Amino acid sequence: MITSFKYLKVWERADQLAHKIFDMTEAFPKVYLYDLVSQLRRAALSIPTNIAEGCASVHSSEFLQFLNIARRSLSETQYLVGFAFRRQLIQQAELLELESLFIEISKMLNSLMASIRRKKRPLSSLPLTTQHLTLPPG
Repeated sequence: MITSFKYLKVWERADQLAHKIFDMTEAFPKVYLYDLVSQLRRAALSIPTNIAEGCASVHSSEFLQFLNIARRSLSETQYLVGFAFRRQLIQQAELLELESLFIEISKMLNSLMASIRRKKRPLSSLPLTTQHLTLPPG
């Protein structure tokens, strides 16, 4: 059973991505502040936010909708990072690191969504495998 979004591995990785994006965009020139920086931060922040919001859903179909929004926001973030690279705002090493994280999060989201689809019932009774969870300490 999902007791908190904080125990989902995909939420942890998405949260790390959002922090990386916020840190990365601090160095962007001010001319990009109100368009690219703002859009990139909103898209990146939408990923862990929608995972967290979906965890509060009562029904698995509702959770799947939020995970789908998170997946779409991931795709938007990936495009915007590529755009920033093409504008020479980030280095290739940074792009490759983020691309690796995009792939990892995408696979995790797809796996979680497939798991939920197989067991469609109220979330309060949904036992997810430990592959999706980070167990609480103790």
